[in-house]
Amino acid sequence: MKKAFTKSLAAALILVTSSLPLHNLSAQAAASAATEAQTATLSQGMSGNAVGTLQSHLKALGYFTYPNITSYFGTITAQAVRSFQQAYSLPVTGTANAATQEALSRAVVKQQIVKDANNYLRVPYVWGGTTPSGFDCSGFIYFMFQKFGLSFERTSSEQMAGMGTAVSRANLQPGDWVFFGLNEPGVVSHVGMYTGNGEFISATRSMGVYTQKLDNSYWGPKYLGARRY
Repeated sequence: MKKAFTKSLAAALILVTSSLPLHNLSAQAAASAATEAQTATLSQGMSGNAVGTLQSHLKALGYFTYPNITSYFGTITAQAVRSFQQAYSLPVTGTANAATQEALSRAVVKQQIVKDANNYLRVPYVWGGTTPSGFDCSGFIYFMFQKFGLSFERTSSEQMAGMGTAVSRANLQPGDWVFFGLNEPGVVSHVGMYTGNGEFISATRSMGVYTQKLDNSYWGPKYLGARRY
C-alpha cells in the first residue's frame, strides 16, 4: 500500500510542481524525493539537492521565508521545519526525518488540490456523482484526490471517517477532510475539505460545490471531526 502511495505521490508532484516556478522546485527533483522513500534524515549543516527540495516544499507552504532556495540546511531552514512540524502535529525536532518529509510532500500536493477545487464551484449535486457533470460530497473529494494522484477506493463519507488519522479542530490544515452529521446526531453523513481560514468546500444538495464557514450557525453544530489522509 505504501509503495503504491509513493508512486502516486510522485506522479502528483510531477503534476503540481509546474505551478511552483518561484520556488525552483523541478518535477524531476520532486519525483525523485518521493520515489526514494525519503529515508535520509536532513539536518543542520547538510547541503545538496534534497535540502533544496525540502526548502522548496517549505516555501510553497509559507514556512521557509528566505528569499532564495540555498540548498543549505541552516538555522532558517531548521526553524521552518519546526514550524511545519508543530502545525502538522509531528515531533518538533528541527530535523527532517522520513515522516516529516512525507508529510511535507503530501501537504504540497493537497495545497494544489485545494487551489484547484475552486474551479468546480457551483458544479451541481448529483447523488453518487464523481465527475464535473455532478458530485455528491464524497464523490467530490474522491475526484479531487484522484486527479492529483492520491488514490483511495470510492466510498461513502461515513467510511471515509475511518481513513487516515484523526486531526483536532485546532490543528486543521488545508486538504484535511471535515465531517458532519446532517441526518442523525453523531452519525457522519457529509464530508468536505478544509481550505484554510476556518472554511471548507463540499458538494451540497442546495448549492452544489460551495465554500462555507466551518463554524457558521448551520455547519458548526453538526461538525463531528476531521481526518488527514
